[in-house]
Amino acid sequence: MSDGRTVVGFDGTPAAWRALDWATERVAARGGRLDIVQAVDRRLGETLTGRDASGTTAAEEGLRAAAEHARALAPQALVESRWMDGPPTRALIAAAVDATLLVVGTDRRPGGGDGAAVGSVPLTVAAKVGCVVAVIPDSPRAARKVVVAGVDASPYARSALALAVTEASWLGGQVEAVHAWDVPEPFERPLDDDRTDPVAAAREQRVIPDAIADVPIARTAAIVPVMVRSNPADALVSRGTGAAAIVVGTRGRGRVASSLLGSVSRDLLENIPCPVLVTPKEWRDHG
Repeated sequence: MSDGRTVVGFDGTPAAWRALDWATERVAARGGRLDIVQAVDRRLGETLTGRDASGTTAAEEGLRAAAEHARALAPQALVESRWMDGPPTRALIAAAVDATLLVVGTDRRPGGGDGAAVGSVPLTVAAKVGCVVAVIPDSPRAARKVVVAGVDASPYARSALALAVTEASWLGGQVEAVHAWDVPEPFERPLDDDRTDPVAAAREQRVIPDAIADVPIARTAAIVPVMVRSNPADALVSRGTGAAAIVVGTRGRGRVASSLLGSVSRDLLENIPCPVLVTPKEWRDHG
């Protein structure tokens, strides 16, 4: 994914600065344009960074500092900043039209023991925008050059696998294609466990090979298949700890954001161990 427009949501919080750094480093390495956007709901006369008469002064000052910071990190990058009127979710969805990537931060930390929620903005934009959404937690730098892809039999998983291969190629790393077969037991076990129904096991064993065969970019990539009987979100959190990123598709149904996002992606974001990229069904590499 390169040579496109990356939008990063900014509000001056530590989570927003982490998202900005992640997005800036990405644009510096891959090219494209960085668009820093802050929402200002002038009906409330406030921003997330403070209050003033117009609701814009604090945003303008914060955006100026953010743009200067990004240009210092990536002198060759084209960096722009602007504020948009409206609530954060609505503004970011509008800003992301025709974008390649939308980046948002969260105060959520790996393990989730700090009590911080992932927040409504990441959940809603990940469900509703037409581009890839990256959610950046408060997590350490990646210990492994591994991109984890959540794989099932859906078209959404094909898009996730294709994006994961692209991400891993930029890193010079590999993809772990994770297919988790959900069962009621509160433990994880390999699919070849002798307690597994053989017909069901044979069906599940075909999921990753079939996905690789359906995604041309994946056929020659370094992909490690990982198949476990486990809750899918738990398996992704486990494999994603220390990884560079996790990539999942949007496959929910319904009219509300939590349904549109899908339970696995939503649960993954609530227990986010590393940057998570949520890709739409029809994702295509811009590079």
